[in-house]
Amino acid sequence: MSRTLRRYLLFQLPEWALVGLLLLGIHRFTDVPVWLLLAGGAGFVAKDVLLYPWMRRAYEAVGNDPGENLVGRRGVATSPVASEGWVRVDAELWRAEASGDEIAQGAPVRVQALDGHVLVVAADLESAR
Repeated sequence: MSRTLRRYLLFQLPEWALVGLLLLGIHRFTDVPVWLLLAGGAGFVAKDVLLYPWMRRAYEAVGNDPGENLVGRRGVATSPVASEGWVRVDAELWRAEASGDEIAQGAPVRVQALDGHVLVVAADLESAR
C-alpha cells in the first residue's frame, strides 16, 4: 500500500467512524432494516474509494521546504514591485520583492526564491516576448 493511499485512508477513518455511529444510532432508535443501513455505509465508503484518483495529489507528501513548489513558477505583478509589492502566481496573491530592477504592474515575473512569506521575483523576459 502506498504512503499516499495510507494517508488518504487515515484521513477518512474519523468520517467513517462518525457515519458508523450515526447508522448505529439510526438502527437502535428506528425500524430501518439493517441491510439498508449496511448498504448506506458501504455506499459512503465507496464514495471515498471512487474519489481517491482525483484526491490523490492533495494527499501526496510534500518536501520540507514550503516554497520548493513556487521557485521557478511564473506569475504577474499586480502592483509595481521594488522592495515590496504584490504578484499573482496561479490563483494566489503573494507579497513580493524584486531581485533586481523595479517591476512594473502587469509585467510577467518568475519566482526566484521564498524569503519567509515573501516571494523574491524577477522580470520574466521569456514571457514578455
